[in-house]
Amino acid sequence: MQPLQFKLANQGVTIFSTMTALAQRLKAINLSQGFPDFAAPDALIEALCDATRSGYNQYAPGDGWLPLREQVAALFLSRDQLLIDPVHEITITPGATIGIFAAIQAVVQAGDEVIVFDPSYDSYAPAVRVAGGIPVHIALKAPNFAVDWSEVKAAIRPHTRMIIVNTP
Repeated sequence: MQPLQFKLANQGVTIFSTMTALAQRLKAINLSQGFPDFAAPDALIEALCDATRSGYNQYAPGDGWLPLREQVAALFLSRDQLLIDPVHEITITPGATIGIFAAIQAVVQAGDEVIVFDPSYDSYAPAVRVAGGIPVHIALKAPNFAVDWSEVKAAIRPHTRMIIVNTP
């Protein structure tokens, strides 16, 4: 019998785990993740209870609840004058990390290359590797962290499938 092998055995600890441990050790506020240090507002708790009593207690559709997608489309139209089809062009995910993971898994195949600008969110490269892809790192240099487009052009090869652009 072959020993169990993990897809991300060499990944190490995520920045979230590191920052959470540091915040706990220093008794500091943890700003690395969504750890509020206050109770949910009573109005929100009541609204959740009312929604549950009204039958909104099942899994949402895989692409998100249509009324929410319609509201997102309306926001883009009013704010950015972008007409986006909520049925075919908007997907709601339970968080950014899983949304990014799903997009990478949908597009990247074994041997595909994905350009990642560093410093980057620490879930990008592992998600690429799980898909069988190869992360191609381009370091952004301090102090301005601007993209050197000639370096990007040189990094694009026949197997380049994706460029992850991350901005605050």
